[in-house]
Amino acid sequence: MAGLLPARPCCQLSELLGIYFGSRARLIKRPGDGGQAAYFSLLRNAVARKVVRLGRAVGHMEAKYQAVKTRKRMSVFIELALPPGLAPAFTQSAARAVPDAACDRKAMLRGLFLGCGSVNAPSSRYHLEFVAPTSSWATAIAGVAGSVNAKVGVMERSGQHVVYLKEGDAIVRLLSLMGASRAVMEFENVRVVREVSGEVNRRLNFETANIGKTIGSGLRQAAAIEKLEAAGSLERLPPALREMARWRSANPGLNLGELAGRMKLSKSAVNHRLRRLQELADSKGDSGSPNGARRSA
Repeated sequence: MAGLLPARPCCQLSELLGIYFGSRARLIKRPGDGGQAAYFSLLRNAVARKVVRLGRAVGHMEAKYQAVKTRKRMSVFIELALPPGLAPAFTQSAARAVPDAACDRKAMLRGLFLGCGSVNAPSSRYHLEFVAPTSSWATAIAGVAGSVNAKVGVMERSGQHVVYLKEGDAIVRLLSLMGASRAVMEFENVRVVREVSGEVNRRLNFETANIGKTIGSGLRQAAAIEKLEAAGSLERLPPALREMARWRSANPGLNLGELAGRMKLSKSAVNHRLRRLQELADSKGDSGSPNGARRSA
């Protein structure tokens, strides 16, 4: 976005104002002629160059540029000499500064993002935010960002007003509105990989849980059948239950559907017979009452 220069003068001014207000720049008096200058303190060199380009495009503004490097970061200071009559535009309130024209609003939103915005890599989480200079600017930014049918939130964090979006589709629409086409493509590519990976993991977890549940049930049922056989109760059971016991003992890893298919029975019939075998085993199968089992079968 820092490399994009609007073609229309009104959009150029709107974007310059967006960077000015978003980066908390201020007006200072120029020595000598008594005029005014917009004084920017920026952390990104690309944005600093954008400010100089916009100033020259809007009103052939003279710019003083200074970079200061410290142990922690690089800061860029720009003093942009304002032509007569333009200074009032830099002193407007948030409500009055936001333009009415759609192209100007888009340009100002882009400037605000360059001045106080950031977006997370989608590989970690979906999050785009503006750290607004004031609460009134937070309200104004939320209003402009909401024009793309995005769910926009506003919160206070460490004494600062933050406008944020957390939905992937909303972030893509907002980046597209601001002209970040290359970022949109990269964002979408990473988002597709992330969503496919998430879907694969969800399916894998689901299948793993189902397999574990099936095997666990089959082993418990096979153990119940062994208990009945050890107690001598298995041979006294009705033929249907004996057949069920033989099939389950031979196939402890099959789920109900697979077992029913091989036995050519319904799942409910298989489930009923297995449950009955489990109940008999839980009572230790030593009651010697095969009649009750015959009635249940």
